[in-house]
Amino acid sequence: MIYHLLKKELHSIFSTPLAYILVSLYSLISGVMFFNLLVTYSDGIQVVNPEMLKGISFVDEVVLRLFANMNFLLLLFIPLITMRSFSEEYKNQTINLYWLSPVKEWELLLAKQLAALIVILSFMAMTLIYPMVIWGVGINDLSLLVQCYFAILLNSLAYISIGVFFSSLTENQVVSAILTILSIMLLWMISWGAHLSSNYYLSELMAYLGITVHFERLLRGTINSQDLVYYVSVIFIFSFLSLKKLGMRKFI
Repeated sequence: MIYHLLKKELHSIFSTPLAYILVSLYSLISGVMFFNLLVTYSDGIQVVNPEMLKGISFVDEVVLRLFANMNFLLLLFIPLITMRSFSEEYKNQTINLYWLSPVKEWELLLAKQLAALIVILSFMAMTLIYPMVIWGVGINDLSLLVQCYFAILLNSLAYISIGVFFSSLTENQVVSAILTILSIMLLWMISWGAHLSSNYYLSELMAYLGITVHFERLLRGTINSQDLVYYVSVIFIFSFLSLKKLGMRKFI
């Protein structure tokens, strides 16, 4: 059943120009960012003193910044993908067809989330040319690139679960997208607020609740159970809330 639901979702997504526009736009913007990072790094090492070159790392200045910028783009692009997940079903009243069928709520939710994830993976596939360029300058550490893409993947899964949840609350796609963006930004701002608090315990709590600290640690290869538990918790909580909303099975 999930396979047929997923097939239907992918056909719905890729039968409209929106998916192709988003993939192309993401590739263009991230490509421009990557080019600018390379140019800035190249110009920078030519003007600094040779003694200072030891403090300038290509990984820090180009690779990690590139993936941080890619993550920022996902903040804007994922809500545009997930906003139609359930909102469009509500608006067109096609949600009633699911409620009249033997489809279970978790199957429908999983199909929606997997469809959004596949779109994001198509985004990532378009960026695989960057590792080739990075390898060309001598950074051939495969584990570095794997951990960067792994961090992007976990963040994407968290963003998708948030976006699908807000899409399940309203038939207005714009409202769904705005609520998703604001919620993700809130997770970012909590991390920033941790640096402003003078209370150690409050600061540690805010740092844990915010998503930025966990993403940065994963990006640098510092993978620990605390970060993995955080992402699993975010995905589980918003998926659970989506299931509770779908469990109402309200006919429109």
